[in-house]
Amino acid sequence: MRARVARAGIAGALLLLAGCASADPVSSLGPAPADADPTSPVATLTTLLTEVYAHGLDASATPTTIVSDGATVDVAVTELTQALDLGEGARDFAAATAFEVGLADDGAVTEVQVVTADPQVVGSRDGMAVATVGVVLSTSRSSGPTTEMSVTYAVVLDGDRLADVEPWAPGIDSGVGLGSPTGAVQRFLDLVHGGDLEAARFFSDGTNTDTQLRVLAQATDGRTTLTEVPQAQLGSAHVVYALDPDGRVLGRFEVLLSSPATVIYQPTA
Repeated sequence: MRARVARAGIAGALLLLAGCASADPVSSLGPAPADADPTSPVATLTTLLTEVYAHGLDASATPTTIVSDGATVDVAVTELTQALDLGEGARDFAAATAFEVGLADDGAVTEVQVVTADPQVVGSRDGMAVATVGVVLSTSRSSGPTTEMSVTYAVVLDGDRLADVEPWAPGIDSGVGLGSPTGAVQRFLDLVHGGDLEAARFFSDGTNTDTQLRVLAQATDGRTTLTEVPQAQLGSAHVVYALDPDGRVLGRFEVLLSSPATVIYQPTA
């Protein structure tokens, strides 16, 4: 993701952003494999979410069996990856989710429950089956009501292995264009890496400073992957994380898919 762009100024940035906006934000899926069985990968997703939320929210009535007490995000992700044999995409989802959970201030959480609906195989991508699954995550507190969050995920299956976890739109994020949350972040990163900080500031609606953007350029100066946290979506506002090849979090982005799209970078270190 080392695309280089010439400094275009605000007018040029508007033209470039308008051009990106027309791309299809959803990837086309191939035919669904007849023998795909999402049972085991969905069970892995259930365990992953339970462990991450129970650990991150310190839920006393939901003890973790994989993530160790006091584990940092990096340590927790390593433990989960080794125990559950996660694919790189699923590992990145675990890291981004763990970081996002760490930002929450949910009071005294006592219990976390993750309940999944029956998964449905809907197609394939890059030769691997894709299934959708509805998940309800409930958190109970020592005082106050139990809260529930419902999310539909797209899970990519590598046989019985959980290869990746993505939002379901319906359809899977193409990563292209400003209608795609990760596509919008990629465009933002292209501007930063190309040295067009003026256009990047415009893209962030004036929120990000040149100093922050230079920090971002240094933090992502290498191979970087982008992962959305579907459960953090609120209306047209999405949350995307940048990670390095080892699954370490490099930055957090809030993406508003309005017209024009807005991307705001938040340092994570």
